[in-house]
Amino acid sequence: MEIIGRQGVYVALEDDRIEKIRLVVMDRNNERIKDIIELAEKKNIKISEDRNFFNKFKRSHQGVALVIPEFQYMELDEMFKLPQEEREVVVALDSIEDVNNLGSIIRSASVFGVSKIIIPKDRAADVTPAVIKTSQGGIADVDIIKVTNLSRALKDAKSKGYFVIGCHMEGEPMENFVSPPVIIVVGNEHKGIRPGVLKECDKVHTIPMSKKSSVGSLNAGIAGSIMLYEYFKAFGV
Repeated sequence: MEIIGRQGVYVALEDDRIEKIRLVVMDRNNERIKDIIELAEKKNIKISEDRNFFNKFKRSHQGVALVIPEFQYMELDEMFKLPQEEREVVVALDSIEDVNNLGSIIRSASVFGVSKIIIPKDRAADVTPAVIKTSQGGIADVDIIKVTNLSRALKDAKSKGYFVIGCHMEGEPMENFVSPPVIIVVGNEHKGIRPGVLKECDKVHTIPMSKKSSVGSLNAGIAGSIMLYEYFKAFGV
């Protein structure tokens, strides 16, 4: 897996929690990546110069790439075996397809003390270099659990004492939150929470919006972040 572009590479290099394999550059004498090369040298990361390496990228790479290990997902059963304090608040994303929304929610989860996120295996964004870049280092704080069936995963979690809260267009005001352990469900960018997943929600909250607004809804990344903030404000997870 490769992170490309000056900003993304520099942020990843600075974060000692992200494992690095090597830094690849098109031209070691490029003044625009001088600070990146110096940082890599300071951290004793292998640097190689290879122009052909960049032929596979379809988007702008700015002549620099950081090679990191493939992302390792956690199993749901692994999460259940952890001490309660390490999994008090969990986020479940129902078919979030945009990598920027996924990265944004991971970043917010890190900020608000949430260290576990559940995503479906199919029809949803995976953890990619773009997600890692958007998370701004938050990915190092958050375990991602990939499940085959999100509804079944929520049902299993409820049998182990979790209360499931949905963030949906039609729901109760964002108050009187239930105390942990909880799972907060955020729906797809366009369709929201699917009926089968919504059925597993014990309670549904909605984010209030101005009646003057011509916008129908918030994007998933912002909605998820607001929900996490409100829950953090209530319980300080």
